[in-house]
Amino acid sequence: MYRLMFTGDLITGFQRQETLDKLASLLETSPDQVRETLFTGQPVEFRQVDDKAEADQWRRSFADAGAVLIVLPGDEDTPGGSRYAGADPASTNVEDPTPASVTARLPGVRRRNNAYLMLGVIALVLAVVIIVASWLFT
Repeated sequence: MYRLMFTGDLITGFQRQETLDKLASLLETSPDQVRETLFTGQPVEFRQVDDKAEADQWRRSFADAGAVLIVLPGDEDTPGGSRYAGADPASTNVEDPTPASVTARLPGVRRRNNAYLMLGVIALVLAVVIIVASWLFT
């Protein structure tokens, strides 16, 4: 058995309202209900599942929505006061965003990067033209 714990943490690059909306869609409920049940400020045991594959599927689904879901073996005790509800870092699956995944979720960043790329290409072409012109006319 595996316990699925939600701490309220979001993956870098996701906005809170966006995550609430996606979790509401995933759980087939309203964003207000998700806010009241999952975003309590304390770790919440979301669900218990029997196999590792199902636990990993839930973890990936939460990650796609922008939320960090922690998978714990069901036999672990949960001491009070721990931010991750007693999670052992060695046996805990946590989503770490990559720079590419963060960039893919932020359209403004993509547009800025494309603009910088175009400016770089223009600067390179201009430098080549100046070098060739100075070589031909000297």
